[in-house]
Amino acid sequence: MKKRLPKNICQVGETDGSPKILIEEYTISFLQEIIKKAKDPQIVVFYGDGYEQEGIRYYYLKGIASHRASGNVLNKMDEFYFQTIGKQYFPAWKGIGWYYMEEGDNDILKILQNMREQDFGGVKGYYIYFEKNIEMEDYLLHRQKKERNSAEFAEEKNHKENAAVTDHDIKKKLKKDWNHSWAVKGTFFNNKMPAPIAAVQVLNMVSLCILIICCIIAVTTLNQYDKMKQLEETVTYLEASMEEEKNLPEE
Repeated sequence: MKKRLPKNICQVGETDGSPKILIEEYTISFLQEIIKKAKDPQIVVFYGDGYEQEGIRYYYLKGIASHRASGNVLNKMDEFYFQTIGKQYFPAWKGIGWYYMEEGDNDILKILQNMREQDFGGVKGYYIYFEKNIEMEDYLLHRQKKERNSAEFAEEKNHKENAAVTDHDIKKKLKKDWNHSWAVKGTFFNNKMPAPIAAVQVLNMVSLCILIICCIIAVTTLNQYDKMKQLEETVTYLEASMEEEKNLPEE
């Protein structure tokens, strides 16, 4: 049974001859979004299927996936990633080809002509067709969720870093104020926070001063007591002498 082209179709450039490339509208829209927004080189993989009819080869590019490129070749990690994406979102399709996209790659026809794994170098145009594409819708939702989570993670990380810087500044300021307060009181602590040993030494010095003062007071008090004792003895002696003089017989 002869297969027919989709009803809703738009031709871009010259499409005579073989092969004929048909790109689903979701797929080409996402490709255009990558061209506009990607800041780093990207590896782009197309998914779909194809068939040959009356000597003409038809390729349907129904899905597309991308991620940041680590080089201009498809390495083992890239293959594993795109195989995983294919099994999860495009299980009924196969990989059609891939392209290493750099800044300035904004010509879709040029991208198709230089697609790896396929010989599309001679094509001069393609078709855009419109039909329900649940697979690409699911993949686009996956991308949006991933980008949102990445943005939230970056925002949370930035918030934590700012909070850490603020805490560090507060602690640094408190330490600076503490050191400054002790420096104003004197140079004994050498502009540093006092250590427990230094505090004990200060208390010992204060206690020693108090003890010395008490000793001085005690000595002074003892000296005054001796003098008072001597004075009392003298007075007693004088009183006794006066009494004896009174008792002497008159001449």
